[in-house]
Amino acid sequence: MVVYITRNIIARMRRADGTDKGYLPLNPGKYQANTTNDGALEILQDIGEPVYLLPFIWWEKMELGDILITA
Repeated sequence: MVVYITRNIIARMRRADGTDKGYLPLNPGKYQANTTNDGALEILQDIGEPVYLLPFIWWEKMELGDILITA
């Protein structure tokens, strides 16, 4: 799926092995994304490190128009 970020948001970043890497600001733009088994939204980055937007964060941001999701 494609995700459009319309404003700067902060997302939780995890390594592929599941360890936490802290927070990462996502700049406005178009991103490729997947959903995970636990319901998080996984934004794919060029460096190979996925960013997870947890459901309680991205649902709120969608209501504000900061995140738009297309299939």
